[in-house]
Amino acid sequence: MSTGMAMGGMGEMEDSSMAMTFFFSSTTSLFSKFWTPTTSAEYAATCIFLIILAVIMRAMLAMKPILEMTLWNGAVGHRGELIPDDEAGYHKDVTAQPPAKRMCSVVRKRWVAWRFTTSLSRASFELALATVGYLLMLAVMTMNVGYFLAVLGGLFLGTFIVGDLAADNSLYQDHHC
Repeated sequence: MSTGMAMGGMGEMEDSSMAMTFFFSSTTSLFSKFWTPTTSAEYAATCIFLIILAVIMRAMLAMKPILEMTLWNGAVGHRGELIPDDEAGYHKDVTAQPPAKRMCSVVRKRWVAWRFTTSLSRASFELALATVGYLLMLAVMTMNVGYFLAVLGGLFLGTFIVGDLAADNSLYQDHHC
């Protein structure tokens, strides 16, 4: 019985209109049926939108380590100003401890410096970054060659424009899309 169900499932997949290979079309829906280009100009505008969205994603990825180092990662002084890690005492007398104890010590000191506004802004930024990334992924998953090339072109252009902002930072290098 399960074989019949599996074969029926495969038959349904074969009958579906979803493309499993890349194709050329200027009338492919993007994100919903309401966003279906009907003219060449609308298709070009959709591709330009995807290029801009990919550039925005690369700019966000380049800004993340800068925001992390300047706004989100620092401790707060008595007047609310940010204090660099070294001055806040996160690294003082910690290197002589065993790794597990060192980690607990750093986590404890950072937890004491936890701030609602910092965590809210970091979480909001991550949500925006994930949203842009998933929208680009959905565009590529349409399997439309034009959309795919627009996303790749936007990623290239974004890296070309803002890639030097955080090129030496490991946070930037860990997020490739």
